[in-house]
Amino acid sequence: MKILHRYIITEFIPPTLLALFIFTFILIMERLFDSINLLISKGVSLLSVLQLLGYVLPSILVYTIPMAILAGTLICFGRLSSDNEITAIQASGVSLYSIFLPVIILSLIVSIFLVSFNEQIAPRAFNRFRQLYYQIAQRNPILKLEERTFLEIEDYRLYVEKVKQKKGKLSGIIMYQMEEDGFPTLITAQRGNMVSNEQQVLFRLFDGSIQQKDKYDPNKYSITYFENYDISLDLSQTPPPTAKRIRQMEKSELLREIRKLKKDNIPTHSLEVEYHQRRSLAFASFVFCLIGIPLGIKARKKGKSVGFSLSLGLFLLYWFLLVEGITMGEKGIAPPLLGVWIPNLIIGIAGTWMIYRTAK
Repeated sequence: MKILHRYIITEFIPPTLLALFIFTFILIMERLFDSINLLISKGVSLLSVLQLLGYVLPSILVYTIPMAILAGTLICFGRLSSDNEITAIQASGVSLYSIFLPVIILSLIVSIFLVSFNEQIAPRAFNRFRQLYYQIAQRNPILKLEERTFLEIEDYRLYVEKVKQKKGKLSGIIMYQMEEDGFPTLITAQRGNMVSNEQQVLFRLFDGSIQQKDKYDPNKYSITYFENYDISLDLSQTPPPTAKRIRQMEKSELLREIRKLKKDNIPTHSLEVEYHQRRSLAFASFVFCLIGIPLGIKARKKGKSVGFSLSLGLFLLYWFLLVEGITMGEKGIAPPLLGVWIPNLIIGIAGTWMIYRTAK
């Protein structure tokens, strides 16, 4: 029996790891392209880019690990079924429950690990991602500068037609200096450079003009032309982000915030949904394993493509149910705990019933 269990595990682990790599790669692609843009176009160091990717990875693994468990289960038992090994095991008098057990136990262990991972590690990593990105943006404010988009820096609004971000070269520049008690000053320039450090950002503008209205007499209008003009802005006055988003809060912080708001009679539906959702997603690995075993056996087709297709379809169903449950929980239609556990209950009960029917 130990040899059989070892064989089942060796058939389960490789496709699961392959699915984990593929799903993680697919979901991280958007971040990967952004990181390549930071590296090539915006001059951010390779080390900083790799750190950003490392900090965002746990938030992606929260979703891809359950998907990989599902795909691995479908592929493993689909192959055993298509090769008639399930029939042979039954014919030898061995209960199917005994071959299901190693994979079920392994998925349960993964789910228990994911509880701590989802509640502590992923929020902590996302928090560090946000802090690191802020530090990079402080050292290189041009990261925030996008072509044909207004950007606010201190009391200036900046619009740039074209940006060569790595060199800090700008063209088609329009700046509005906002005044509290008067009309904004309009500054235009054909081209310019942007140089920055951790404290200051210097805009050096060339071939432009400064247009101002008299705040006491709007009919008076002055235009000053310049060959070069410097504008220095103080970045040290921009405080780092201190308030954490819900996704950045660890378990203890969420519970502390929930208690604080309840004490003030403020609704806490969103916070409670986030708290219970993390555990619900952790145990998605377990319920996916339960339904993946009988579905894999019934598929009776070789190849990994069937496992990946079924896993994507099931995960989309799970995600639809989860979104509906989250909506009900946040609106107070259902208790937050019940709302986010609805997908697990439905898929888990269906999987348990299908395993019973298959083994029988």
